[in-house]
Amino acid sequence: MNRLLVLTLAFSGCADTFSGSATNPGGFGATQGGVQDLRLARELVKNGKVPPAAAFLVEGMFSEHDLPLAGAPCATLFCLRGASGVAPLLDGTPAGWMQIGLSSSIDPATYQRPGTTFIATVDISGSMGWEYANEEQTYPTPAALAKKLLTRIGAALGPDDRLAIVTYGSDASTRLGLTRGNEHTAIQGAIDSLAYGGSTNMEAGLTLAYSLAETARQTTTGPVRLLLFTDEQPNVGATSPTAFAGLAQGGATHDVGLTVFGLGLGLGQEVMVAMSHLRGGNAFSLSKKVDVDTIMDNDWPWFSQPIAHELRVHVLPTVGTVVSSYGFPTGGPVAEPSFDVATVFLSKRRGALLVRLAADAGFALTGPTAEADLAYKTPAGESITQTLHIGSPVSPMDERGQRFDQPSVARTVALALLVSSMKDAATTYATDTDAAAAAMRTADTRFTEDTAKLASPDLDQEVAFSHALLTLMQAGAAQGTLYPE
Repeated sequence: MNRLLVLTLAFSGCADTFSGSATNPGGFGATQGGVQDLRLARELVKNGKVPPAAAFLVEGMFSEHDLPLAGAPCATLFCLRGASGVAPLLDGTPAGWMQIGLSSSIDPATYQRPGTTFIATVDISGSMGWEYANEEQTYPTPAALAKKLLTRIGAALGPDDRLAIVTYGSDASTRLGLTRGNEHTAIQGAIDSLAYGGSTNMEAGLTLAYSLAETARQTTTGPVRLLLFTDEQPNVGATSPTAFAGLAQGGATHDVGLTVFGLGLGLGQEVMVAMSHLRGGNAFSLSKKVDVDTIMDNDWPWFSQPIAHELRVHVLPTVGTVVSSYGFPTGGPVAEPSFDVATVFLSKRRGALLVRLAADAGFALTGPTAEADLAYKTPAGESITQTLHIGSPVSPMDERGQRFDQPSVARTVALALLVSSMKDAATTYATDTDAAAAAMRTADTRFTEDTAKLASPDLDQEVAFSHALLTLMQAGAAQGTLYPE
C-alpha cells in the first residue's frame, strides 16, 4: 500500500503592494528554487506537440498556483503550519496526505528590496535570431524576448542597483561594465547594440560573467545575481548540463545567485533544470511577448530575493516509510525522510513540496500523522529550527473516499497527481504511444473529477491542458521541441 505526503511551503506576510488572499491578506508567499513554470509544456501542446518528459516539472506546476494554509499569525521569519487529508491514488490505493505550510513575519508595508548587482549574460548566437530581434510575431525570436525582458528590467532598476551586460557567441565580451541602475540611457544603449555573434560558447560567457560577479562582490555588501538569457543550444566549449551546473555551483559557493531565462519553444530543459536547482538558483521559460509582462508583473523583483537557504524538512511519520519526493527541485528516491531545498524566494504565490511514503494497512481509516522538523538558514546565515505535529484529518469521509482539513490540501493533491502523471505518460510516449495515452486518460479523468469537486476556477486551465495533452497522445502527435529535427 502506498501513501503520499505533501509538504507545501506557504509563507505569508512578505512584501509588495498587491492584494492577498483571505488567508494571507496583503502578504507575499514564497516558492522553492528551480524551474518556476510550465510555459514550455503548455506552448508545445498548443502547437500540436507532445512535450518531452523533462518539460513536466512538479515544482513548475506548484509555483504557478497559490496553495496557502490558514493559520495563526507568525511572530518569526518562518512558522510551520500543517493540515492533512486522505485520498486514493489513481489506481484506487488508499493514500494519506499532509500539507505543511510556512508563514512569515516579513511586513509588506515596510520591506525594502536591497540594492542588487545584476550581471546580465546574453546569448547572441545564431539560433537566438538577433538579426530579427524586433519582429512582431505570436512567437518572437529568443533574441526579441531577451531584448524586451532586459529592457524592462533595466528600466526598473534604481540608483542602489548595478547592471553589467556580458554577451557570448563564438566568444565572450563585456558589453556594459558595472553601471548604476539609474543610468538608464547608458543601459538601454547597450541593450540596443546587441547583435548576432556567431556560435554558442555558453561556457565562455558564464566564465566571464562569474568573474565579473566576483569582482562586483568585492565592492558591494548587497546581493549579486547572474541573469542568463538563452535558448540553450550550446555548441562550443562545455555543452553538458553537468558542466554548466559546475560553473553555477562555483558561483553559488560564493553567494552569486543565478536566474535562467529559457527563451523560445526549441529549448531543452535539461541545462536549465541542472543550473537552477543550486543554491540561489531559479528559472523561467518564455515563448511569447506576454510572458515578459507576466514575469515583470508577478515575479520581478522577487525572483532575485532569497529569504532562506539550505531548507531541510525532516518527516517522521507515525506509520510508513518515505520512498520518494516530488516538488523538491532535487526530487527522486531518498534514503531517509529528509528533503532539501537550496533556496526559498519571495513570491506572490505559495509553492508546494511532495513526499511519497509506503505505508502499512489500516492507516486510511484514521488518516496520517507525523512530526515535521524544519531547519533553514536566513540570508544573514542564522540557523533556525522548528517542529510541528500534524494530526489526522477530522472532517468526514466523502463519497469518493476523500477528506481534507483544508481545501488547499485537496488542490495540492490534485495538481501533484496530474503533473506527475503527465511526466510519466510523456516518458512512456517515446516508446509506447498507446500505453501513454491510456495512462494519460486515467489521469485526465481523475483530475476532471477532482476539479469538479473543488469548484476552483483557477484549475479550469489545467483541465483544458490535461484534455489537450490527452487528445494529442490519442492522435499520435509528434513529440519534442519546435526546432527542426
